[in-house]
Amino acid sequence: MWEGPQCPDSVMKSDTHSRNLRLHRAKDVPATFFITKSLHPKKPVLNKAARETVTSAFAFAVQQERTYLRAFVVMLDHWHALFALREPWTLPKFMHDLMSYVGGRTSQLLRGHKTSWQDGYYDTFVKTARQFEYVRCYIEQNPVVKGLVERPEQWEGSSASRSDLITEPWPYLYEED
Repeated sequence: MWEGPQCPDSVMKSDTHSRNLRLHRAKDVPATFFITKSLHPKKPVLNKAARETVTSAFAFAVQQERTYLRAFVVMLDHWHALFALREPWTLPKFMHDLMSYVGGRTSQLLRGHKTSWQDGYYDTFVKTARQFEYVRCYIEQNPVVKGLVERPEQWEGSSASRSDLITEPWPYLYEED
């Protein structure tokens, strides 16, 4: 049996316990996210039209001032993006809207290959300038590393070839490493 510190009964019985946990959460603070969304099971079936659908969803988000976008890539079985949300968007709401559009446009293709978009997504909160640059490079180099192209700008489903969608300069500063 675990003998570590115990929570006082007053905390365990308190209705305000959940609110207290939320007190120190970062809110109303600009945040940059590294997001990965994959097919499940992973199959290399995202053709040029499907990749363009995801790219157009990112373009719409930028044009409608929902996000600041720094990097993205749409691969054959997943996509990555490095972005910050603009007010009043939250990550769950943004991802729901984005994937409702993408899912509707790609569902027939994916059903035909017995795959679908995973239920959730992987998100990482980007905290430092070094992490930001590493993630940007990782995203844009993904098609090169996978042997699909020789140079990042050759992959049509990437920010390396769609600089018109990229936010420069980035609106937020990061702590130094």
